[in-house]
Amino acid sequence: MNKYVLLLISFFSMSTIAIAQTVMPHASPKERTTPTYLSEEEVTVSDIYKKVVPAVVTIFTSSNNFTEKGAIKSQGQGSGVLISHDCYILTAAHVVDGASEILVKTQDGKMRKATILFSEKTADIALLQLKVLDPTLAHAKLGDSDNLVVGQNVYAIGSPYGLENSFSSGIISAFRGDSRVYDGTVPVEFIQTDAAINSGNSGGPLFNSQGEVVGIASSILTVSGGFQGIGMVVAINTAKDLLAFEDRPWVGVESVFLTQEEYARLFNLPIKNGGLLIQHVAVNSPAAKAGLRGGYISANVAGREILFGGDIILQVGKQVTCHVGCLEKSKSVHADENKITIRYLREGKEYTAILDTTDTRRNFLVQK
Repeated sequence: MNKYVLLLISFFSMSTIAIAQTVMPHASPKERTTPTYLSEEEVTVSDIYKKVVPAVVTIFTSSNNFTEKGAIKSQGQGSGVLISHDCYILTAAHVVDGASEILVKTQDGKMRKATILFSEKTADIALLQLKVLDPTLAHAKLGDSDNLVVGQNVYAIGSPYGLENSFSSGIISAFRGDSRVYDGTVPVEFIQTDAAINSGNSGGPLFNSQGEVVGIASSILTVSGGFQGIGMVVAINTAKDLLAFEDRPWVGVESVFLTQEEYARLFNLPIKNGGLLIQHVAVNSPAAKAGLRGGYISANVAGREILFGGDIILQVGKQVTCHVGCLEKSKSVHADENKITIRYLREGKEYTAILDTTDTRRNFLVQK
């Protein structure tokens, strides 16, 4: 029977967690004293929790989903962690994907509006910022995920099933990488852990014994929908690399490359050389500000889930969208440019747009 069991990667579909949307009034927690009978290890773990929990937040989202019956509003919930006095918050990209409104509940019980600064859906990392800054809020320190070993203790905090500030401990089980390279330059690494990670933990921090963030919860490997000892966490060094833009532009577009033959077969469009079919446009990104649109009609093409209906990018700067390799080369050509001209196709007509990457050309994790 085991050979027929299908292991599913669950990215914690937030709309299924209705209980998380009932935001309970904030009440002062009961005062607790540390028992004198605790072992040294228990005292250490308890101290870690007390040290890091002030920086952990719960994230609530509202989204407009378009169906055959029209727009349907859905709610979602996840976790995150404050990482700077600039009120930056690291979370998982799928927690805020498609969100029209984001509210962050901080440890003082206040609900605060936030906006997306950066989102890389394929790497499942997003950076938010509170709209009204509050430098008095506690924030966590980022660690070094290259300075970790299999077997060491790690600790996760989040809001599984809406249960805020839930704390779990475990060990690093393995490090997992694959052949994907995000944004043309950044390889991904996942930390596999047996620390309990469930639906609602998405985007929550994984800490080492120094109380440093070493990863952001992304997914679980499950056959039942619940945690079964295998959690995947995006290594914090992957997030650091993704958020450094001193020498490369970020436009905020997730797309798939389709060939000339595929456009002719799927869309009956004579697109020479092929083009990039936009899947998603990150909120508040240069692409969003320029008016580019993502897809909204889901379809399966040769085993790939693709969204139709988005704009088709035909040219980036002077580089036509000939194939993936030439696009990667084009990225390096535009590394020092703050304005990039895009030629694209929408509903059979060609348009141009200028993407202004000036505001994103910095390392988001360097303090101002």
